[in-house]
Amino acid sequence: MTHPSPRDLRRSAPVVVALLSTWLALPGCNRPTPAPPRPTSTDVAASPPASPPASTGAVEGVVRLTGTLPPPQPVVIDNDVSRMRGCAESARAYYANPFGITAPGPLPEAIVTVDAHSAAPPALRRRYVTFNDCSIEPRILAMSLNDMLVMHASTDAHHVTKVDGMGATIAQMLMTTEDQEKSLVHPGRYIIHSVLFPTWMQTPLVVTPNWFYDQTNREGHYRIDGVPVGTHTMHAWFPGVGPVDATITIAAGATAQQDFAVSPLPPSAVRPPVAPDAGPIIP
Repeated sequence: MTHPSPRDLRRSAPVVVALLSTWLALPGCNRPTPAPPRPTSTDVAASPPASPPASTGAVEGVVRLTGTLPPPQPVVIDNDVSRMRGCAESARAYYANPFGITAPGPLPEAIVTVDAHSAAPPALRRRYVTFNDCSIEPRILAMSLNDMLVMHASTDAHHVTKVDGMGATIAQMLMTTEDQEKSLVHPGRYIIHSVLFPTWMQTPLVVTPNWFYDQTNREGHYRIDGVPVGTHTMHAWFPGVGPVDATITIAAGATAQQDFAVSPLPPSAVRPPVAPDAGPIIP
């Protein structure tokens, strides 16, 4: 067995260095990194929000549904849906109850907006909508022009996602392995639905002209940070209720309190979500 001489080692050293440099320069094709975990929240910031300036404050409160809840709404199940195991039952349980609650009280997913304006947008937020076998969650979704709409499938059902309204139409097959990200350029009301499923399987999408908004959690609570100091008009809304307005004064570094009470509209006054829908953002 022979050993390389010092001269041979000196000759081979540049070759080894060159090969090592080439490997390091490769774009990670031989060194895969694990994919990040899929977010589970419907509202996830892409990066930590910056601390609000001293000239802003916040507003928070609770939205409650008052009055008498309407009776369950009929859901027409066609033959194709009936043949899907469990689809008719889950569709009726979800869509027959338009408010998602069984008694008056805190209202989840209600939209609260503030008529304020600022030249400094917050960190980009991704607003998630999930396609299930026979339903779309949440029941209603709000976002701003500064946000990203992300459509996610939790089922192997063949959903062709579509966003209708205000002149926008997007149709694309949604796969369980890959989310779809969409941005919108016009404020207004849209309809998110699946082309291959009945018209009752849809989620209204409200795109606000500014980013001062929130949707209530399961306890009906909302909070909007970074609101400019001053007096502003607020709105609370949910499909099937009359909109409620309020006037709020924001002080620097302080959190104002503003609760809302909304009531169901009579069935004759409820406007069904029909696309394209060029109505006002908060009717």
